[in-house]
Amino acid sequence: MFNKFFKSRSVVILFVSLVITSCASTKMTNSWVDEREDKTFHHPMIVAISDSQQTRQIYEKHFVSELKKNNIVATASYTLISSKQKLNRETIVNAIKNTDIDAVLVTYLVLADSKIMAHESPVNMGYSGNVDELKMSDTLISSRGRSNSTEVVGLKNDLYDVASKKMIWSVQTKTVGPESIDQVVTEVTELLINQMFSDDLLK
Repeated sequence: MFNKFFKSRSVVILFVSLVITSCASTKMTNSWVDEREDKTFHHPMIVAISDSQQTRQIYEKHFVSELKKNNIVATASYTLISSKQKLNRETIVNAIKNTDIDAVLVTYLVLADSKIMAHESPVNMGYSGNVDELKMSDTLISSRGRSNSTEVVGLKNDLYDVASKKMIWSVQTKTVGPESIDQVVTEVTELLINQMFSDDLLK
């Protein structure tokens, strides 16, 4: 993807031989692509807006690993931007300077437990914006607790072109009653990667 989601459940390390047997509960609710742009990206940076460094690293590392399986080189933002730095336009621009990174994908929370949150991108228009109310908490990715059928997680995922600093693609996902938090992470990642290939953004 988050905020205060499954806060009371115990924290454990994710992604250790998990086999998901339930049907997919994550769906794409909204999507947008700038038809004026006709670009294919080869080296995206993955950014997870989070108030937990563990959460940020786990999400970004998993996404990068899944892209590697599709022969796409990607960089997790935590490898270039330290936990002491705030994720904003300045830090991202400085981090990708003199690198081969040509796109930035940002994931952040817009809905949790049926509570609608702000929809502005944390790095809107040139990687700027207020991220304080759009963070993924450690409870989404670092908890293995099970949810119930009423719980909902909505994530917005915005792709920016490094050259123009403009958002050129955006997908919003909603996961209803996930079997586990792991399921949210793995399903969202798979959905986004498939959609980026389908929209010819990755090659």
